[in-house]
Amino acid sequence: MTAAANRQIRLAAHPAGFPSETDFSRAETPVPEPAEGQMLCRTIYLSLDPYMRGRMNPGPSY
Repeated sequence: MTAAANRQIRLAAHPAGFPSETDFSRAETPVPEPAEGQMLCRTIYLSLDPYMRGRMNPGPSY
């Protein structure tokens, strides 16, 4: 059986203005095996809100 992949979208650079595809990178890592007393959850829905744009700036934003 093939190991499951954890597909990730990462912030590669702080956007200057409107975010573009080059500000992000894609990565795949193996899904970790949960240790005793832990559990693994799958993300079904993900929300991307306008508030998050300010969080992409360098330095404190909250």
